[in-house]
Amino acid sequence: MLRKTVIVAAALVGVFASAPSQAQLAIAFDPSTGRAVAFAGTTDAARNQREAISSCGSGCKIVATGKRTCAAVSESISTGGSVWAVGHGTTTSVAAQNAYHACRGKGGVNCKTAASICD
Repeated sequence: MLRKTVIVAAALVGVFASAPSQAQLAIAFDPSTGRAVAFAGTTDAARNQREAISSCGSGCKIVATGKRTCAAVSESISTGGSVWAVGHGTTTSVAAQNAYHACRGKGGVNCKTAASICD
């Protein structure tokens, strides 16, 4: 069974809410565990990436960054998380949909959103 933990952190803003207008988003993801953290709490891109990695754990890598956009990571549940993809869009729904289609395009089955966020 795939262990999956999804954490979305956005300092000073609500979960899945928009961060300050110049914020930089970062998503950290560990495909071996399905653990994902999305962070867009500050205007400092490097700090947001450090926060995402720190909250996600040692096996996590930054898989998406951006400014004035939304991003999502989708993973294939049935393959133990070995197939995953990132998508971008104007909303979290569009980003998640794009990540889903990219995951399916890589051969993923039952692709699910692990994390999504807008800056």
